[in-house]
Amino acid sequence: MTVFVNNQAVLTPEATSLRSLLTQLALAEKKGIAVAVNNAIVPRLAWEHFIVSENEKITILQATQGG
Repeated sequence: MTVFVNNQAVLTPEATSLRSLLTQLALAEKKGIAVAVNNAIVPRLAWEHFIVSENEKITILQATQGG
């Protein structure tokens, strides 16, 4: 199935958890990231159980240092 991660199409198997998708993208273990699905934040503790659906819009943000 296709989902959109930061506006780019990504192919992933059906019934994929958000954590599996992030692992596929090499992001699951990164610190300081936030993930929203269809503009709703999904807490890190819910990633394992959150199943992504066809055409969902996933936004991944990474915190950066600065001042």
